[in-house]
Amino acid sequence: MIALTIDSKCLVRTAYYGLVSLLIGIGFWGSSAVLAQTNSVAAFELADLVVEPGELLTGEITINPANGDAGSFIPVTVVHGSRQGPVLSLIAGIHGSEYSPILSMQRLPTLLDPTQMSGTVIIVHIANMPAFTGRTIYFGPIDLKNLNRSFPGKSDGTITERIAHALTTHVIKPANYVIDIHSGDANESLRPSYSAYYAEAGGDEVVRESARIAVAFGLETVVQFAGSYDSVEDAIYTSAQAVTLGIPSMDVESGELGNIDNVYIDPITDGAMNVMRELGMIAGEIEPLENPLFIAERARIYSEHEGIWYADPLVRTGDYVSQGTRLGVITDYFGNELETVTAPASGVLLILFGTPPVNTGDPIVVIGKVGEP
Repeated sequence: MIALTIDSKCLVRTAYYGLVSLLIGIGFWGSSAVLAQTNSVAAFELADLVVEPGELLTGEITINPANGDAGSFIPVTVVHGSRQGPVLSLIAGIHGSEYSPILSMQRLPTLLDPTQMSGTVIIVHIANMPAFTGRTIYFGPIDLKNLNRSFPGKSDGTITERIAHALTTHVIKPANYVIDIHSGDANESLRPSYSAYYAEAGGDEVVRESARIAVAFGLETVVQFAGSYDSVEDAIYTSAQAVTLGIPSMDVESGELGNIDNVYIDPITDGAMNVMRELGMIAGEIEPLENPLFIAERARIYSEHEGIWYADPLVRTGDYVSQGTRLGVITDYFGNELETVTAPASGVLLILFGTPPVNTGDPIVVIGKVGEP
């Protein structure tokens, strides 16, 4: 059973809620007078949490212990506007060592006034708490599963599968729009920051709305994911699950190598606000992108060896590289060269491993081929 709890301990988890809890504790958000003016808007329910119009509340989706593990929780903030509008779910921390999305979602609630807002924002501060506290990349430390390969999840599965089930039930399905926010993981260099959406999945209306918010987000590079899914069981990725359910969705990638620089954090915060403006949830207009770069196809290289990775010092992510460009070398643990890695196609070098450890099957290179939208 998954339940959401809210009590005094939620308000002192400053590591997760930061200034949000302080603002709530001093009664910054809303008043009885405001609520009296908004009685035409129903309360918003997220599991056991009931949020009145014009109110901001924090809470936890509890992942109960099962199968011998200790369980976990998902810290969330719900900002419920005083006027009718869409439900927007923002999910950070699917991968626990991707820090810029997590820190951006700490800041965002402090910029929102629910008394002046239309619709509802569900903010998942850290989706994968075991991976965050365990400082692991890709996989959760308890069951060694990748949360972004585990949707729709299982109510009685491993801890990662139960987290995926809770997110599907309480965060994705109630939403009208979903944004899954990532960065390059702690071992990945990633440039430029980009938004992305499924260009073929979910039906024409879902694709149009997904493209709408991906462009509105405001990053100058937009990746178009190919492919669609026959069922929600096949849609193992966060955004894939959403669009297969008929909910417009997009991804964000901003940040790299565990860095917490504002140059990666601010575009996420600004982008989330831009989407809210585009959807009429908050006041203001966005500046349209004049000439966004669309990437319709990506080429990848997966390591065929276990050993030590040396990226070529002459290349950086964000560069345009030609097919055959030398990108790095893999050696064994004694320094003997196993493989020279070269670009499999011409395009923008989006992702390149940035730390030495490499395992067989690791995705060490991603190149975006530039195409028409």
